[in-house]
Amino acid sequence: MKRDWELIRKIMLAIEASPCDMQVSSFSIKEYDPEIVGYHIKLLSDACLVETINSSSDEMMYEYYAQDLTLAGHEFLDNIRSDTNWNKIKTLIKGKGGELTFETIKAAASYMIVNLFS
Repeated sequence: MKRDWELIRKIMLAIEASPCDMQVSSFSIKEYDPEIVGYHIKLLSDACLVETINSSSDEMMYEYYAQDLTLAGHEFLDNIRSDTNWNKIKTLIKGKGGELTFETIKAAASYMIVNLFS
């Protein structure tokens, strides 16, 4: 399954916007197949950006519930929250011939912050 950065961003924004007693699940992002959403929630969990509950079964391979963003998740989301920053980060990485990865996104965000103060 291919990683979808727009979906990852939507999931993280949904988690942040959810009340404390609510969870974002594989079924929360309506315009995407639940298995694909669940897979991306799992990726966020693997990267230690969200805390999750795995409810996968034989019927559904990727059924995850995201409970909270971790501190690292909040910091990562801070860098990609605004459409302006997100588009600048994507343009910067792709303009240099890079691929969108967690590391390149964090590096591009850091680069943009350093340039704000220089």
